Amino acid sequence: MTNRWMSASLLATALLVSACQFPAFDNSPPRPKTTTTPIAPTATRPPPEARGVWLVGSPALRGAVQSAAAKFDGGPDAKPRLTAGGTAAGFRAFCAGVGLDHPDIVASDRPISPTERKACQTKGVTLTAYSLGPKQILYVKDANMVAVPGVRPFVESWSLPGQPVSDALTGS
Repeated sequence: MTNRWMSASLLATALLVSACQFPAFDNSPPRPKTTTTPIAPTATRPPPEARGVWLVGSPALRGAVQSAAAKFDGGPDAKPRLTAGGTAAGFRAFCAGVGLDHPDIVASDRPISPTERKACQTKGVTLTAYSLGPKQILYVKDANMVAVPGVRPFVESWSLPGQPVSDALTGS
């Protein structure tokens, strides 16, 4: 009788083990590998009637930007507006291209990274940096300063010297 119990016990164990899905015995078809795709610019474009001077970037610079905007009297068509979605998201939107569909200025709490600078160069974006203080840098798109109404007067209202991005101030 002991042999029967032993045989039954071994059979039950074998059935239980065979029911388990061990990775080495997985006969299912291979799963496709997922790849990460670059995140598209996240800044929401303001409606045309409310565009003004379009800034994106760090919420940490909201106070400095609002102070500069309050001193600037460029009229309702040139009112500065900040979309504070973060520095990295700001650079993605800023470096995506030139013109009215893209932000004019990025407010950054750090220097532009080499990767962000390369993304800007790839899209033909040249920029100038304006330092408001430690960890407070505004990068202005050179083409938009010329082409978008209100950008140049807003930048000139800061009374700060700008430096091309290739200079040491930007960390690139």
